[in-house]
Amino acid sequence: MNQTAVLHIAATGMVGAGVLVSDTLLTVGLLLVGAALFVAGIVLARRDDSAPDTVD
Repeated sequence: MNQTAVLHIAATGMVGAGVLVSDTLLTVGLLLVGAALFVAGIVLARRDDSAPDTVD
């Protein structure tokens, strides 16, 4: 499994936990962490796509 998938799975888990938790501050924190992980996954995927192709 690649790192992008792991970041997106973690983001989904954080957002899900944020929806289920009852404390407002904790909900906002988990949603923000989930959003940050999701964006990190997108950035990582774009960085990997822009790497030059090398021939070995």
